[in-house]
Parts: sequence; C-alpha cells; structure tokens
Amino acid sequence: MRQHYDEMGSAATMKSIFRLTAIFSLLSAMLITGCQSAGSNGSNQKGDTGASSSSPAASQSSASSQEETLEPVKLKYYFYGAAKPGDEAVYDAMNKILKEKINTTVEFVKIPSNGDYTQKMTIMVNAQEEFDLAFTSPSYFDYFANAAKGSFVDITDLLPKYAPQTYAQFKPEIWNAAKVNGKIYASINQQIFARQSGFVISKPLADKYQFDPTGVTKQSDLLPFLEKVKAGEPADTTDQLYNAQMKNHVFSYFYPYYEWETIGGSDVPGVASSVLDQPKVFNEYDTPEFKEFILTNAEFQMKGLIAKDALTRPTFDASKYAASSMATLMPGIEETVKKTYKAEQYIIPLGDPILTTPNAIATMTAVSATSKHPERALMVIELLNTDKELYNLMVWGIEGVDYEKTGDNRIESLSGSTYGPAPGWMFGNQFNSFVSGTQPDDVWTQTKELNETAKVSKLYGFNFSPDSVKTEIANTSAIVNEYKAAFNTGMYGADTEKIYAEFLSKLKAAGVDKVLQEKQKQVDAFVAQKQ
Repeated sequence: MRQHYDEMGSAATMKSIFRLTAIFSLLSAMLITGCQSAGSNGSNQKGDTGASSSSPAASQSSASSQEETLEPVKLKYYFYGAAKPGDEAVYDAMNKILKEKINTTVEFVKIPSNGDYTQKMTIMVNAQEEFDLAFTSPSYFDYFANAAKGSFVDITDLLPKYAPQTYAQFKPEIWNAAKVNGKIYASINQQIFARQSGFVISKPLADKYQFDPTGVTKQSDLLPFLEKVKAGEPADTTDQLYNAQMKNHVFSYFYPYYEWETIGGSDVPGVASSVLDQPKVFNEYDTPEFKEFILTNAEFQMKGLIAKDALTRPTFDASKYAASSMATLMPGIEETVKKTYKAEQYIIPLGDPILTTPNAIATMTAVSATSKHPERALMVIELLNTDKELYNLMVWGIEGVDYEKTGDNRIESLSGSTYGPAPGWMFGNQFNSFVSGTQPDDVWTQTKELNETAKVSKLYGFNFSPDSVKTEIANTSAIVNEYKAAFNTGMYGADTEKIYAEFLSKLKAAGVDKVLQEKQKQVDAFVAQKQ
C-alpha cells in the first residue's frame, strides 16, 4: 500500500518603521532577493509548487539590516489548538529568535477546536478587535468570506517586499488560487496541495474483532465493526468510537473522493464536479451523498458511536477512536496517525489524489485589517517559512525537553514533554520540518512529487467573485452554519430526515438557486477562456 498522510482565515494604515537613512537600502536588498528567486519560475505543470532557492546570504544581510533599523514591536497571532503547560517556554525560545532577527515578539494564542476557532475569530473580527496574524482557510475562519468583507490586509504588493522568499517559493499560478477580486489576502503555507480522502481504523481493534477494513468505501461500512467494539469493550472506553469532533466540515472530507470542488468557501452552497470538461455547479446539500452522510451520523449517534456531547466537549481522547474519516492522505501518515490515536492504524485511501484551487490554499496565514504593523507581521511569516530553527520550535518544541535528535533531520518526541505540538501544515513551510518515527527520510520529496503528479481540476486557478450575490451568500451561509454541526454529529437523531427537508426549504427561500446560477455563469466563462 502506498504511504499517505493526513493532515488532517479596510487595511490598517501603514506606519513607517524604517529609519529614513536605511529604508531604501533595506527594501532594495529584499526586492533583489525576491526578483532573483522569482526569476527561476517557469510555467506551472501538474500543480508544480514552484519552490525556489533564494540566496541565504541576501536573507542574512536583510535580517542584519532589519535588526539595526526596526523599532521593537509586539504582535498577536491566533491559531487553533489546545494550550499545554510547556507552550510558554517554546514561545519564549521563538521570541528570542524573532527579537534578534526582526526586533519583534509575538503573543501566540491557541483557540481550542475548529468550530470554536471559527466562531471566536468571527466574533473578534466583527468587534474590530486588534490582532495581527491568524490561521485561515476556505474551511476554517473562511478565507474567501473574510477577504471579501475586508477582514484581512491586501498583501499583494507587500508580500514581495517583506516576505520575498515566501513569495518566490510558489509560481504565479499558485498565488492566483489565493486571489479574491484579483488581490491576495493571505500567505499560503507550504505543505501538501493534492488531496485524497480516506479513513483510518484502529488496527488493534480491527484485528481483535476480525474486521477487514479494505472493503470500506463509505462511513456506513464501518457500522458492523463499531457495533462489535461497542458491545465488546469496557463502557468507559466506547463513548466516542467514531471521530466526529471535527464538527463543522467532516462532509467536505469526502469531496476529493467525489471529485467535487468548493467554490467561494465551504460554507457557501454550490460545488462543482471538478474533473468534467464542462464542470457543473450543484447544491452539495441536496445530493444522495449528503443525505446518506447525515442519516449515517444520526444512526451512529443513536447507537452511542459518536460522543453524546460532541458539540460541547472541549477536548477528546483520541486514543478512544476506533475509526475516523480523513481529509488528506499523503506520505508519512502512518507515523502521524499512530501518534495522534496512540495505536497503529489501517489507512484506507478513497479515490485518487486531486489538485484543486481550494486545496492549494487549504492552509494560510492572514494579516488582520486591525493590525498596526502589517509589514512586521509579514516578516514573521517570512521567518516561519525560511528559518528552520524557528519553524521546528513551533512544530516540535525544544530539543532535549520535548524531543531528541536521532539523526541530522530526524527526531523522536520525549515522553515527558508538556508542549502541545503545532500541526506542521498550519504554519510556514512544512518541508522544513524534522521527520520522526517511521516517516521516510525523503517524506517531503515524496510530498512534492505527489503535488506535481496529482490529477488537476479543470477549475484549477478559478476564483469566484461573490459581489452580485452577496446577500444570498450571507443568507444561505447562515443557514448552513445553523444546521451543519448537528448534522455532522448526528444530533438530530430520529428527526434527521424531517429536519433535513426543513433545511433544504430554508436554503431555497434564502436564494440558493441564484447563488448556483451565478457560480455556474462564472465557471462557464472561466472554462471558455481556457479553451
């Protein structure tokens, strides 16, 4: 079996931070670095990420100039995750590097769980709360919606100046995927772009109950296995057998398998069949696939296979899961899921890897429109992409405390670590990460190759303009958000089918058909332009 991996958003007034005597030399050095890097870029083939090598000497020279000329600044950076006792020691070590290189310190703030993250960040944005950096994507803290309404700084011109190597590591076609009305509002994190759906299933439990996982192609195929585990294992270990803690977007995990592509954000109804020569837009919620998905969730919930408090429980014990759906499979997944679920897992891929526009920008870092220091925020992004020591501190923690080196680029986590490791795909350039456990030494080379050889969507590079249907998008998205968490965790139980009909009726009244028509119109124009 191939190896795979899971993974698994009005601009503030710019304040000059450079001394007049140094600004021209600093910017010139950075621009030259960016031009030298970008100069090697050619045309994009099969989703080539266009990684390039900027001059380390030029980067060090720029860092030295910045250290001399930048005033001290403190930034605030939000992302999702569970805070741990050892976090502050790691952040102190990171801030020592940031202070030395760009005279900056950062307050790193974790917000638990994906659902809470989106909700809390939306509240902050609506309240115009001041912060500087935040994780965003089409699925979490919706990149497209927040860019369109002015929550993020337009960094189209700032990226080449303040994050030149980050900008140069992707070809123009990749950056085009991030554009909203022709502008870039977040920096793309370098990681797996191709997506492949799948499941992970506990190997010890599957072996114990003689379950053959190779025949699993949909969630309902797991029912006989999960029922046996429920009946045969102690009650205190079977309260959350199926992983539904990702309560907002688990249905979208199957989009690569269905060969569907989101358009304009995952909360906005209307996806496209992305591999057809003439892609068709349809309401993904009014499909047999979605109906089966929510009815299966309801059955799981009624049989006690999904946590009864899945909507409110702040943390989950991943070692209790017998099965989970996965959004992304890629090289090295075996080691990642083993650490996550505290046991070996069977990896069950669904379909083939595919590269779509939303997948290319699946994880991003945005600069808040309330930031007083957008330039400095971009310098932090630059260092998370280019400084391996800083990046690996963020992801793995402190050597000798949280992990030990077992090779030049290989580590093993220490059992006494109290740091909550950050997912490598959530920040900077994951290809700078250490490898561990059973991950092959060339895992990142394999990942790059997968990005470049995956099937490419016919809509790759397409960006939807929501301007003509803003009201309908706001109304339909609100309805999706009203129902989706309960649908995804089976909380409607025996009433699911009745409530599903109510849900579809509300979408209709909110203008979903107008949204679908506008999406189809723009898709048709994009396809015609490419022919």
